[in-house]
Amino acid sequence: MRPGDIDVRELEREQLELSKKLNLMDRIPVDEIKLIAGVDVTFTDIWKNPTTGIASIVVLDFKTLKPVDVVYAQKEVDFPYIPTFLAYRELPVILEAYKNLNVKPDVFMIDGQGIIHPRKMGIASHFGVITDEVSIGVAKSKLVGEFKEPENRKFSAKPIFINGELRGYVLRTRKNSKPIFVSPGNNISIESSVKVVVKTIKNDYKLPEPTRLAHNYLQVYRKKLIKG
Repeated sequence: MRPGDIDVRELEREQLELSKKLNLMDRIPVDEIKLIAGVDVTFTDIWKNPTTGIASIVVLDFKTLKPVDVVYAQKEVDFPYIPTFLAYRELPVILEAYKNLNVKPDVFMIDGQGIIHPRKMGIASHFGVITDEVSIGVAKSKLVGEFKEPENRKFSAKPIFINGELRGYVLRTRKNSKPIFVSPGNNISIESSVKVVVKTIKNDYKLPEPTRLAHNYLQVYRKKLIKG
């Protein structure tokens, strides 16, 4: 599938319809979370289309941040990368991994945007709405929005706005490191999303432990898959 074959207007309409189902209130208090999952996606070859998408979901004990379950899935992907439509490329393989879970996490933390998105439908929100799970988006780079740079100290944060509306926070998780972009996916508030991320920063790593481990496990799995 090529970008020119895709009806972007139709996908925008679909995202806007999904955004009407968003819940940005806390389904579960932060101090009652027991299990949290990190979700990440990679590809056997990002330059090919179609290619094979690979997803990992790592479930951690929220208090100890120790893994209790790890699952993977792989699926052919032919939807190209188009900014603001990442879910259409990566979500199908995430949902395959989601089916393989042996335990039920209270929260899913996804490598990507939540409501810091033109139509509030980053991949974390899209996942959260169609599964009705609690989800948080943690992105490594800016997609859209206006913000001031956080101070150069651990856990300094600044709000990020889209058309004057608060959508999340830009959070510096360690000194002398680029900040990350935190926002609700679904069934959680902006404030609680940031609290959860702060509680899952381990040692002096930049990324929260759920998505950091999901990425690390995924890279090992990808290498084994490619080697056959």
